[in-house]
Amino acid sequence: MALTHADNAQLSGPETNLRRRARAHTRLVKILRWVLPLTMMVVIGLLAGMIGVNALKRSAAREEPARQISMANPRFFGRDNQGRAFMLGASKAARDDHDFQKVLLQFPRVTTDVDGAHPSTLAADTGVYREDTRILVLKGHVHGDDAKASSFATDTAIVNTRTGTVTGPSAVAGQSPVGAVQSGSFDAYDKGDRVVYKGGVHARLNQR
Repeated sequence: MALTHADNAQLSGPETNLRRRARAHTRLVKILRWVLPLTMMVVIGLLAGMIGVNALKRSAAREEPARQISMANPRFFGRDNQGRAFMLGASKAARDDHDFQKVLLQFPRVTTDVDGAHPSTLAADTGVYREDTRILVLKGHVHGDDAKASSFATDTAIVNTRTGTVTGPSAVAGQSPVGAVQSGSFDAYDKGDRVVYKGGVHARLNQR
């Protein structure tokens, strides 16, 4: 019995579909062989670029100096253990980059017993004030005076704003209505009413 043309078409249809699918699969495999490695290379390049950018940012952050917290013409107010008010001012104040309890001062000026009858003032070129201990260290052309026409000059003075005492570890020269005095160091108590001079004391008393 002979096969007709229609019968041949029915037999060849499934085979043709299989061949088409095989060719499509082959083309897909070839494309993926190129696309996948390229995609991996692009991803690796992006990761390397991100790592490099982050490394540069960290390096720049390390090299960039810390921004110092500063203030112009600051004024600090407080009271000592006996309730006497004091005022600490300066032309400029800046917190230390490594110790936030330390305040660096330019041309500081501290006035003790502000609201009292006999306030006294100390001024210097530079100063360091610690907020935890409330100790003020003045250095460079330290000059002090009070309402009693007394004054002194030294190179270093340490002011304890908690107790109101002043210590001068450097040589000091003082003037008062009573006379003049020079010594290697001094300690001042009771708002300056009592001063103890130490080391090589030379005094000159005025005659009344």
